[in-house]
Amino acid sequence: MSSHRISPLRCAGLFALALTLAPAAHAADKFRISLDTNPNHVRNKGVEVFVAELQKRVGDQLAVEVYPSAQLFRDRDVPKALRQGAIEMGLPGTWQLEGSEPSAAVTALPMFYGVDPEITHRLMDGKLGALVNQKIEDRLKVRVLGNWADAGSIHFYTTGKEVRSYDQLQGMKIQYSGGTTFSARIEALGGVPVMIPFSDLPMAMSQGAIDAIASSREGVRTAKLWDSGLKYSFDDYQMMAQYVPLVSERFWRKQSPEVQAAITEAWQVAVKEQRDMVKQVELDAAKTLQENGIQAFSPDEAARTEARKKLSQSQDALVKAMKIDAEAEQLAKQELQAANVDF
Repeated sequence: MSSHRISPLRCAGLFALALTLAPAAHAADKFRISLDTNPNHVRNKGVEVFVAELQKRVGDQLAVEVYPSAQLFRDRDVPKALRQGAIEMGLPGTWQLEGSEPSAAVTALPMFYGVDPEITHRLMDGKLGALVNQKIEDRLKVRVLGNWADAGSIHFYTTGKEVRSYDQLQGMKIQYSGGTTFSARIEALGGVPVMIPFSDLPMAMSQGAIDAIASSREGVRTAKLWDSGLKYSFDDYQMMAQYVPLVSERFWRKQSPEVQAAITEAWQVAVKEQRDMVKQVELDAAKTLQENGIQAFSPDEAARTEARKKLSQSQDALVKAMKIDAEAEQLAKQELQAANVDF
């Protein structure tokens, strides 16, 4: 019987071929999250919880990277960045999505003015939210992970003039950061809307360009706007501002059902904790504002209801101008009426 010896050179070649043919180790998919708020902001804190919960479930299958402070994109540019594959996730505010999908602004319509935030949660976590989320997904080609995160209730804050009643808003130049509904609300209440990015507020205030701003308590606190001249608050609970958790459809479709489920479950845990954070932050921020000399006044429920009825007179024209989906508006009306909200 003859034997065949394999030369060392041929052996090395066969080994190299075997390595080439062997399945390559799976590289972790990038999961980049873009935020334009700073790391101390309550939205960012909620995302920290999400990332921790996600990594518990997927380990090193996803390479999660969080980019705060608009290092990659401002929130207004997030939808485009998701479509282009430049990021995998973002959480823009509803007011920044209304230009792409008008129904995202449904909770900013007049009928929601002054409504208890828990009612807003109940509606947007239910049928109304499911309808709006579907429209956002269809229009933007994204996946909405679930319930929306909170930004906090929006109020008016003033510089040189104390406001204790709605008629005192007449003629005041009031800043807002964007959104047709914000502008329409200010105008309907007698103010003059002035769009200025939140980051530019200190300079605008120091130059006397505005008399008041529309913001959450946390926004005022994190920017320390009392140093720029804010002196009073008019806590009218205009709306519960919220952030929508969006994931790139392209990325989502690449993932296994197990990873998709892990992402969704992690968000469900995180959004509950984030909302609890916002409740506490609002209490803490109110105390901080008071300690820094900002005097607060809040119209009572009867006054807010009267203001809501006044604002609602312009709702049909606003819905038509913005092209908000009629089905979404009607469902919102029905569910608010069922919750005994008078508008």
